[in-house]
Amino acid sequence: MRHTLLLLPLFLALSTTLHAQYGTFDKKAVEAAKPSTTVVLRDASSTPFNTGLLNAVKAHWKFTATPDFATITDLTSMPVDPAKTYLMKIRRSDKEKHEATFLALVQGWKMKKGETLTVEGNAVTNVPPAQELASIMIDAKLMDNGGSDMLNVYVKHLQDYLKQVEDGKITDKATADRLYAGRNRLVKDMELWVSTEQLDKSLLDLGAIQETYKQPVKVAGFSELMGAAAQGTPNTALADVVITGEYKTKWCFRRVFNASTGELMYLRDEAALHDKKMGFIQTDLRILEQSR
Repeated sequence: MRHTLLLLPLFLALSTTLHAQYGTFDKKAVEAAKPSTTVVLRDASSTPFNTGLLNAVKAHWKFTATPDFATITDLTSMPVDPAKTYLMKIRRSDKEKHEATFLALVQGWKMKKGETLTVEGNAVTNVPPAQELASIMIDAKLMDNGGSDMLNVYVKHLQDYLKQVEDGKITDKATADRLYAGRNRLVKDMELWVSTEQLDKSLLDLGAIQETYKQPVKVAGFSELMGAAAQGTPNTALADVVITGEYKTKWCFRRVFNASTGELMYLRDEAALHDKKMGFIQTDLRILEQSR
């Protein structure tokens, strides 16, 4: 197949902020990427992230054929290939000085003369937003401190997002949000697993949760959640929290994923100033409980 490069249309209403965790809305861009070779970019040194990503890709990557592997620093010594896609860590920031790390599938492009990529902390900081096919925010530090099994879920989620775009079910941010909201009710058909570390201090125990959320729920140890992520435990909805920023810019992102399929089933974020709303709160439970 002849590979041509065009900047992929990416009409994100929040493209200049960290609140958007989506990707392209152009089904043609997704279709064009499927015949490509995906290069999986690992950290420059041996890390738990590397092991987790390698295992997740080998077990679950089906969007493209057999992937190649390289290190993130290889991008600083050679140009990206327009005929390839890259699974990599990227870092974004916005004008309010919010900053976060994402796991993203990026379409290669023809680099301009003198154009180089900047790698900081094993993440590229200057990928053109229009080249992102799909992305999901991650806690980069947690990936190296007991959380790398969640990469199994993230890798499956990225592919589910791409499938929804290719099938025409996601055509813009509004349709993506509606699709995710439509999955809220499905959480109640599963057992919701959440760790104490993912709960705001306003939710102290299972009893406090069940005052609002009457469906099956399990307050598990974080390592138990990671076991479910690694195994893809059926009928399990996994809570996931990423907190970004410091002091005046702190923000909390709460998500719920289907452990088996990687489908994003709940998504909400808001400011977490003064260490408030540092995890799932009663509002999240009420939304899930009242979902229809």
